Amino acid sequence: MSLMDALFYWLQMRLVCDSRPEDSAARETAAFFAQILSEDHGLVSFSVTSADETKIYVAYRTADGTERTVWFDREAAEQLVKSPILSRYEKEQAEKEQERS
Repeated sequence: MSLMDALFYWLQMRLVCDSRPEDSAARETAAFFAQILSEDHGLVSFSVTSADETKIYVAYRTADGTERTVWFDREAAEQLVKSPILSRYEKEQAEKEQERS
């Protein structure tokens, strides 16, 4: 997995964690991507530094001290927050609630 893909997936899961702090699966997935960033890409730190209407900025530092900031499309990064992936059970429950309305 490329560095940019791993950063993007970590960012998506970080945003999900922020919006749903009780979601243990999201925390585990964010930790998985953090591990990839650390072990496979040698990053010693990475964090969301800012956001504007169209971009989210992520800064990272490598073990050799190189620091960079990259940006990702905000709409793409927030996709899982806006349209969560639901289990079959969750979908069925949502459909039942819509039928009752």
